[in-house]
Amino acid sequence: MKTLKFLSLMFIAFVFIMGCAGNYGKFKRQSESESKVTKRELIDNWSDYDIWLHYHSGYKPPRLTIIVFDTKNDDKKILFRSSWPKVKDQEMWTEIVKANTASDGEFVLRWGSRQDPRQTGVQEIWGPDNQLYGYTIYQEVVLERVKFFDNNTILLTWSPPRAVGGP
Repeated sequence: MKTLKFLSLMFIAFVFIMGCAGNYGKFKRQSESESKVTKRELIDNWSDYDIWLHYHSGYKPPRLTIIVFDTKNDDKKILFRSSWPKVKDQEMWTEIVKANTASDGEFVLRWGSRQDPRQTGVQEIWGPDNQLYGYTIYQEVVLERVKFFDNNTILLTWSPPRAVGGP
């Protein structure tokens, strides 16, 4: 009888997990050598993407912590819980790149007083349908979830890191 209860509970847990897993995609953190694109390729080919920016308001002035690259000319769309500014033109993009380029030419997002190129990475955004939706360049941000919203549309949720020590 205990075995039957155990197997029944395991079956219910399996069905529950499989049902929940169907609505979520994932972020794939990879080194630049493993990724399909590098930071430099995303920056240089910026016009191939709709680019969304997230500034963390915990600092004055707010700091750029996430850049989302949503591929243009496909039927996939990325949404956010709050309004993120969109890159409107080349002049705006040039200013963003200039403000986040280190003295050695490396594109580095800042968090706090640190500006470490090893902490600025590229992630691929994969939807629950196993389709690539876009990319992020991020700095110590926890991108939590890629949730199915509707046909070919995903919703990203995230949480900022906790600042230690101050700006």
